[in-house]
Amino acid sequence: MEVEAYIEEDGMLSVWYQMEFHNRPGAAPIDFVDIGMPSPNYSLNNIEANIDGVPILQIEDSPYVPNGFALGLGDEAIPPGEIGTVSVWITGVKGVLTPYDFGDRENYINFQFSPTWFDPQFDRSANTEYRVTIILPPGVGDEEGVYYDPENWPGSSTPGDIGRTEAENRIFYSWFSNSAVTHTQYIFGAAFPDQYVPEDAVTDEIPQIISPGPADPSPTFIQRITSAIGGDICCFGFGLFFLAIFGWSMYQGTVGANKRKMQYLPPKMKIEGNGIKRGLTAVEAAILMEQPMDKIFTMILFGALKKEAATVIKQDPLELEVTEPLPEGLHPYEEEFLEAFKLEGAKKRTALQKMMVELVNSVSKKMKGFSLKETVAYYQDIMRRAWKMVEEADTPEVKSEHYNQTLEWTMLDDQYQERTRRTFSGGPVFVPIWWPRYSPSYRRTMGTGTGTVRSAPVSGKPAPGGGPSLPTIPGSNFAAGLINGVTGMAAGVVGNLTSFTTGVTNRTNPIPQSSRSGSGGFRGGGGSSCACACACACAGCACACAGGGR
Repeated sequence: MEVEAYIEEDGMLSVWYQMEFHNRPGAAPIDFVDIGMPSPNYSLNNIEANIDGVPILQIEDSPYVPNGFALGLGDEAIPPGEIGTVSVWITGVKGVLTPYDFGDRENYINFQFSPTWFDPQFDRSANTEYRVTIILPPGVGDEEGVYYDPENWPGSSTPGDIGRTEAENRIFYSWFSNSAVTHTQYIFGAAFPDQYVPEDAVTDEIPQIISPGPADPSPTFIQRITSAIGGDICCFGFGLFFLAIFGWSMYQGTVGANKRKMQYLPPKMKIEGNGIKRGLTAVEAAILMEQPMDKIFTMILFGALKKEAATVIKQDPLELEVTEPLPEGLHPYEEEFLEAFKLEGAKKRTALQKMMVELVNSVSKKMKGFSLKETVAYYQDIMRRAWKMVEEADTPEVKSEHYNQTLEWTMLDDQYQERTRRTFSGGPVFVPIWWPRYSPSYRRTMGTGTGTVRSAPVSGKPAPGGGPSLPTIPGSNFAAGLINGVTGMAAGVVGNLTSFTTGVTNRTNPIPQSSRSGSGGFRGGGGSSCACACACACAGCACACAGGGR
């Protein structure tokens, strides 16, 4: 389940939902999905949806949700025992912003949003991977936006990811939990200065539902909603839920196919010291540059392969055969990486997160007293010189040799994939000695098995320096193999990169808690407390009958 709520510069709301339905064996097909909306001011013409990439053409007013629409899945209905992913993109929703009139922040606007949930009689979810992201309007400054503590949320009240979108440089707050359920209402919110949206985008027509303090005996939020809609909340569940799967596929197509900055460095690493910290490995330099963790893992993998510490058995998902006993000369993070690959499933992922936490902490200790800015510039220069040496090589033999020697350093380049493709696609590449350990398909071609694998001559061309002849492969195949290594690492090992990194960040660079005052539960951007107006009220109703039609 993933939902992204975008507050646009015109004050309207755009919402993206992605939900992966697992229909139980023996149930009826899931043939309709009814989605509730956070405001009645929307148009069916502004709704696009698909199931498993197939467009959903039947989009109509819901006969069951007073303020919602229905998606007819038709021939793509999800059969019992099967899985289907539904994605929806809704634009131009008006009437979702309310005045922020609690006295401690002048000229602010309130936005609160409740993703849809199922009626428990239709939903049996447990330990659902669930992400909710709120994206503020363009122009909001780093210290201007604030967020509310979510209500009923099983995860941390502090967003696990706060940053800016790369495409539009907009502030976002993102919460993630892998212990959520989709038959419970969760409420999220944020506030920002009113100067960033038109004045007429703010409405006071939506009921102001105030969250009571701990000692307040007033009715709960659910009781208030129940009263507001005459006690019928059975349909509250699925509408906003549809908006709700930071589902990674459409997430990449909206906020992003653009990668978010992975801010996992602890604050003390960013306190400037003096001088350059020399002697770091390429992997440690990648930590300083906050390179994506899937790339860092790939760098560690290549280093281990070069040292004959492992052989790739399967590339997607990545499976390794670890050399026993391990060769000498491995870095601690390489040993921990290989030990993690002896585990399965969630245990492997947890071990890799632990390895990353220890690696970040280790680099932090090494950087004590040194200048982060100067040190990063120093290693960026090493990266540039490594690429220059490769790109200016006179022959394929020399180019291959230089690249083999500097591989991990070249990977520090943000344009590593495109640069690798451009550098090697035009001719043959002399296969590095570790390549058979990396490429199962190459081993099959050579007729070799696993274990300690060395390359064998196939081309008859002499190696650089007059040594034994080395095999060659097309440069395009070589480049694709290297590039796909990072992709395979993300898909098969890291999984959802943002949630994986969040698990590291929460331990190495936790977001500081701002001080509380009064009776509310409000933090973010240096804010203080407040009581929150709820813009979803009964407009958040939705109905969905997973495993039972509707």
